[in-house]
Amino acid sequence: MSIALDARIVRTRAALRQAMVDMATESSLDEITVRAIAARAGVGYATFFRHYADKEALLADVADALTGDFLTQVRPLLLQKDRRGAARSLCAFVQDNLPIHRALIAGGAGETVRAGMLRQTLETLGRARSSASHDPLDELLLFHITSSILNLLAWWLRNLDRVDAETMSEIIERTVLTPVGALRRQPPEGLGQGCG
Repeated sequence: MSIALDARIVRTRAALRQAMVDMATESSLDEITVRAIAARAGVGYATFFRHYADKEALLADVADALTGDFLTQVRPLLLQKDRRGAARSLCAFVQDNLPIHRALIAGGAGETVRAGMLRQTLETLGRARSSASHDPLDELLLFHITSSILNLLAWWLRNLDRVDAETMSEIIERTVLTPVGALRRQPPEGLGQGCG
């Protein structure tokens, strides 16, 4: 495959992702068709299917790109073990990309897309870890953090008028990040480093 073709594939996928994000600000996911996404992206209908099997595959790619962008932004805070800063950064990121997060997390996408987003986020976070781990505690904590935060964000996105970003970041930090840090420091017997 030539470099020019690779660049065209990257551009086309980026255009399709952006079209999906833009359209999520205007319509519910159920109302958005593949034909409309392709038209907004400026590509042919058949071209869409050269890149994605269906709308759900595109949504998974959008979720993966969002997760990757967020991890790039929050990595320095995580390395500094700044849990509150990481939670604030997460809430700000969600607010900055509110329509697509509402669509993906808080309802319009449905349980199937949310389950796919959880799977995709776990894969992205797993790839982002500095080294592969076979420690069951690492796998458990990654699953717990990801699923808990997605559930908290889903609740928050339905209650934005009642809970501000600062309060939500404190909730995430106190209910998920701090307890996980404590569990990491003192793992339960049978789930410690190297077990399994």
